[in-house]
Amino acid sequence: MKLDRDLQRKILEGLRDEYPLPDHRKLFADIQDGSDEDQRIVANLVYLEEHGLIQSGITFSLSNEPMYSGAKITAAGMDFLEDDGGLTAILGTVTVKLHADTIRDLMLAKVDASSLPAPEKSKIKKAISALSNEALKEVTKKLVAAGLEKIPDAIGFVRQVTGV
Repeated sequence: MKLDRDLQRKILEGLRDEYPLPDHRKLFADIQDGSDEDQRIVANLVYLEEHGLIQSGITFSLSNEPMYSGAKITAAGMDFLEDDGGLTAILGTVTVKLHADTIRDLMLAKVDASSLPAPEKSKIKKAISALSNEALKEVTKKLVAAGLEKIPDAIGFVRQVTGV
C-alpha cells in the first residue's frame, strides 16, 4: 500500500479541527465497505498512529478485517501541524550550561597543550585566570563563533567519531 501524504495531512487537519471530540462519521464515513479507498485510509491511519501522531481507532478482527472505533489526534500530532513545532519544540529544548571555571579550565588546558614557549603560555594563562565572568562570556562567544567557522572540520570530526 502506497502512503498518501495529502490524505495524511487531511486526516491530521480534520482531527485537529474537530479536537477534542471529532465527528468520526463526518471524517471517515467511507471506512465501511472494504474498498481500495478504505484500505488506503486504514493504512494511512495506522501509519500515523505508528508515528504517535494519532490514535487510529483501528483494530483488526481475527480474519484481519479492520474495525474502526474512532480516531483522535495526539499532542504530538497537534504540534506536528504547528509552524513552530508547538509545545514539543519548547519542551524538547536542550540547554547546556557551562560554569565559568569549566570554560577557564578548557582554555587553560588548550594553552598548556599548545606549542607556545613556556613564558608566553604563562602570560596567557595568567590573563585567562584574571578574566571577569563578563569578559569570559564575551571571549566564549567569540571562541564559539570561531569554532563555527571551522564547521567543515567539525563535520569530519563527527564522522570520524561516529563512524559515518
